[in-house]
Amino acid sequence: MTVGTSYQMINGLSEVIEQYDAVILDLWGVVHDGVTPYPSSIPAMEALKKAGVPVALLSNAPRRSSVVVARMEDMGIARDLYGPAVASGEIAYSQLLARSDPWYAKLGRRVMSVGPVRDMSMFEGQDVEIVKDVADADWLLVTGPNDDYDAVSVYEDLLHAAKARDLPMLCPNPDREVIRGGDRIICAGAIAARYEVLGGNVRWEGKPLASAYDFCLQLFDKGPDAKLLVVGDSLSTDVAGSNNAGLDVALVTGGIHAEELGASRGTLPEKGKLDALLNATGRSITYAVGDFCW
Repeated sequence: MTVGTSYQMINGLSEVIEQYDAVILDLWGVVHDGVTPYPSSIPAMEALKKAGVPVALLSNAPRRSSVVVARMEDMGIARDLYGPAVASGEIAYSQLLARSDPWYAKLGRRVMSVGPVRDMSMFEGQDVEIVKDVADADWLLVTGPNDDYDAVSVYEDLLHAAKARDLPMLCPNPDREVIRGGDRIICAGAIAARYEVLGGNVRWEGKPLASAYDFCLQLFDKGPDAKLLVVGDSLSTDVAGSNNAGLDVALVTGGIHAEELGASRGTLPEKGKLDALLNATGRSITYAVGDFCW
């Protein structure tokens, strides 16, 4: 792992891929924008396949992995371009089913859900009752805002009511924000972070937690000596998680940080700006690349 501001700026993965046995890809901000694949992403995945480099997906998507795969296919991203696909929602889902972890074991049956209808796969096969009012709930599941363009403040009263009853909250997406089709919107992590500020009990699942990488690596069994490269666009999740896991990471600078780095997708930022951002966040990267491309 490269430390501090000692990293290599590259124009594509082909420049360094010979050093690696496999790749772990983030999705939103790297492969697609929540609506459409980026122009270079499918060709890059096809080139990785042609080069014989296996690919796994690890996404902070608060839904079942099967839903993520289906959405990728709808976008025209073929299933044979990658192996395991792990969504943070799947990690939480498996814990909810097992109820063996002490935190999950204490959850009751009555749950209030905050988030869009597209995340309802989290309740498949679960022995729970979905309630509409905080007063009736044993715990909260937050997968995102109910409406994509809500602000965190929309949920202030709900969060205060939940804290008054000391309800635990499960958040299977630590992301604070994402860019969807060009618009910056909040994610579940922004609502859960506010609940923590209020003193609420939040259980997080997904990147940057080590458990997310463990879950992915168990499915993506490449052996203890395999050299892995993570490709992501978020310093707080992809890079922080890779740093925690001791994995090399290529930061796609044209993703969530493009605006603050002053460099659009496909172009590399000024090194001084990237150095300053890395120093401010305490993160280390191995490579900087303007886009996920070959």
